[in-house]
Amino acid sequence: MPVRPRRPHIAAACLTTTLALALTACGSSDGGGTASGAAPGPSALAAAEGAVTVTLWHGLGGPAGEAFQKEIDAFNKANSGKIVVKASFQGSYADAVAKYTSAVRNGGTPSVMVTNDITTGYLRDAGQTVSAQAMAAANPKDLDLDKLRPAARSYYTADGKLLAVPLNTSMPLLYVNDKLLAKAGVDRSTLGTLSGVAAAARRIHSAVPSVKGIDQPFDDWWFEQLTAAAGEPYCTPDNGRKGDGATAASLTGAAQRTAIGTMAKLYTDGVALDTGTDGNAALSAFAAGKTAMMFNSSGAIGGLAEAGMKGYTALPYPLSSSSAGAAIGGAAMWVDQAGHSAAEQVASWKLISYLASAPAQERFAEASGYAPINTDVDDSATWKAFLAKNKPYAVLAKQFADTPATTATSGCLSGAMPGVRDVVVPQMQQAFSGKVPLDSALKAAEKAATEKIQDYRKQAGQ
Repeated sequence: MPVRPRRPHIAAACLTTTLALALTACGSSDGGGTASGAAPGPSALAAAEGAVTVTLWHGLGGPAGEAFQKEIDAFNKANSGKIVVKASFQGSYADAVAKYTSAVRNGGTPSVMVTNDITTGYLRDAGQTVSAQAMAAANPKDLDLDKLRPAARSYYTADGKLLAVPLNTSMPLLYVNDKLLAKAGVDRSTLGTLSGVAAAARRIHSAVPSVKGIDQPFDDWWFEQLTAAAGEPYCTPDNGRKGDGATAASLTGAAQRTAIGTMAKLYTDGVALDTGTDGNAALSAFAAGKTAMMFNSSGAIGGLAEAGMKGYTALPYPLSSSSAGAAIGGAAMWVDQAGHSAAEQVASWKLISYLASAPAQERFAEASGYAPINTDVDDSATWKAFLAKNKPYAVLAKQFADTPATTATSGCLSGAMPGVRDVVVPQMQQAFSGKVPLDSALKAAEKAATEKIQDYRKQAGQ
C-alpha cells in the first residue's frame, strides 16, 4: 500500500462546492433520481434473465489496485453466467468522486462506488445509495455485519445505520529507528502517550544534535488523528453522526489544543523536521536517518521495505487519553440504488459481501498492506503465520482490533470535509512554523472550517 499521497489542495474547495450543488440535481429528470432506501432481496437476482452486469468505480492504484482486480476476477469466475463485474480505475479518489458527482447530475452512476473516508458525508447526502444495513437485512445469507471491526463500522455509520462496507483500511503508526533510540537511551515503554513521544524526541535531538527527534506529514489527516487520539470530536454535534450531519468544526477543545500544541512546540523548538505535506517526504527523511521517529500511515510499512530500510520498529499510534484511539483511513463500498435494477443491487451486494469476506480480506491485506476488516481473519492459521513473519503488520492488526468505536474515533461526517481539510492545513503550517501563535491559528482554522461546513449545508439545502 502506498504512503498516503499528497492531496490536491487546489481542487478541494471547488470540489466541496460542486458536491453540494450536485445534491440539488439528484432528483432531476436527467439524472437517476433518488434512492428509496428499501433494499431488494435474493429473489430479485434469482428472477433475472441472463447474467447481471455490475459496474464498479474505484481509486485504488499500485499493488492495492492489482490485488483488488484479482479479487474481482476471482468473483467473476465463481459467478460465471450469473454476475459480470466490470471494474474501472478512475484515478485518484478526488477524480473518482468528481466523475461520480457528474454522474449524479446527468445519470450513469456505477452499480458500486468505492470512495474514500471523507466523502462519506457526501455519498449519504446525495441520496443515490441504499444502506449496507438495509442490504444485509434483506440478504441475511450474505455478509454478517457483526464480522466487521467496530472501528471500521463506526466510521461509516450514522444514526446507528451502517451506510457502506469498508474495503481497505489504513491507520496511523509510530515508526522508530532502533539504533538512534538506543543511542539516546529512550525507554520504549514511554512511547504509548503523545507526551512520552515528545519527551523522547527532545532527548534524542539533545543526545544526537544532527538528528531531529521526529517528523510527520502536514497532511490534514494528522490533525484529525491528534484530535481523535485526544478523545475529542473534530466537528459538532457528535462528529456529525446524528441527524443530518455536522454543523460546525471543533478545533479548540482543551485536550485537542494540548495535543496539537505538544506537536507544534517540537517544530517551533527545532526538535522536529518539517517535510511538508507529502507522506513520502517524511518517509524518505526517516529512512535516511535524518529523524529518529516518524508518524506516518500504515502504508509506510511497504514504503520502508521499498527503501530497503532495516532496523526500525513500528509501534501503535500514541494516545493523549486512555479512552481515545486513532481514526481510520481508506475507502468503503457503496451500493447505488437510483437508476439501478433490483437484480443489479443484489448482485452488487453479493460482490461486496465477497470482497469483505475473511478469505478475500486476508489475501488483499497481505498484497496491499491494508488491515483486514473482517474479524474472522484473526482465526486464520495462514494470517497468523504472516503476522509472525511481518511484525509491523502485527502491530497494525492489533491496533485496529483494539481501537474503540467512539464518537472521537469515528471522524467527522460532513460532505464539506474536502474543503475543511483545505483550509485547516495552511493555518496549522503557520502555527508549526512559529509564524502565528497556536491559539490564533486554531481559532482561524475553526472559523474557516465552520464556514465551509455551513456553506455546504446552505448550498445543499440542509
